[in-house]
Amino acid sequence: MSGYIIYHYNILDYERINELGPLSLPIVEKYGGELVVGSSVTRLEGSPYTHMVVYKFDSSEQARAFYESEESKALSELRHQITEGFVVFVPEYLNS
Repeated sequence: MSGYIIYHYNILDYERINELGPLSLPIVEKYGGELVVGSSVTRLEGSPYTHMVVYKFDSSEQARAFYESEESKALSELRHQITEGFVVFVPEYLNS
């Protein structure tokens, strides 16, 4: 079953935001993931966050391994300097 890691955030430092993509994609790929959404969003209800990045992994285990990896934790420190928001893990929904 696939797993998704979703970052929903506001950009605090527009001069440095472009550092994140080139640093994160090799880590995502190392854990078998791919970028499926990476864009600004239009709020229809709720959260005031303006941007979203979604990574899809072949399994929930790979998604969790990516997020819990030392590489991802180091990147989180940079992300916290550049953005504010939250991260969620979502397993694939299977209608059986």
